[in-house]
Amino acid sequence: MFNLDERYRGLPATREQILALHTSLNAPHVAIPGKQAGPAQAFVVGLRGGQGTAAVFVYLYLAEAADCAVYLSGRRNVSADEYRDDEGDALAFVESLGFMMDDANWRAMAPEQQDEQLKTLPVFFKDPTLVPAVVARAEEKKNVTTTLGRFLAAF
Repeated sequence: MFNLDERYRGLPATREQILALHTSLNAPHVAIPGKQAGPAQAFVVGLRGGQGTAAVFVYLYLAEAADCAVYLSGRRNVSADEYRDDEGDALAFVESLGFMMDDANWRAMAPEQQDEQLKTLPVFFKDPTLVPAVVARAEEKKNVTTTLGRFLAAF
């Protein structure tokens, strides 16, 4: 069972902490309690904890709202067998929301590719408003508003 946890805004992690990464192939329209409904991307991330434990997170990124929702399993710091069960449950959970998921094969990626994923995927940012596309879109809106204002002021 996965529950929304408002305390999380992102999952900044190191390459070594990441056990698995699954990304959505589509962006269905989702409604999350307390958030603006819209298209979302889903990520299922397995993170290594201390002393051989692990945890599975479901991260839904709402690009239009520059917001996210992070879901956690009821179990934290699980063993390897429990981790596999939680990972399967997480994938079933996001698929029930309409997402088609793909295993990114994190462990098979070259370190350079992993670093690129850490710098570009919204799930690994501390806050969804810091995602480069969101920042660029905000600047673009600001420029359009300024240009429109200048244009209208010319009359």
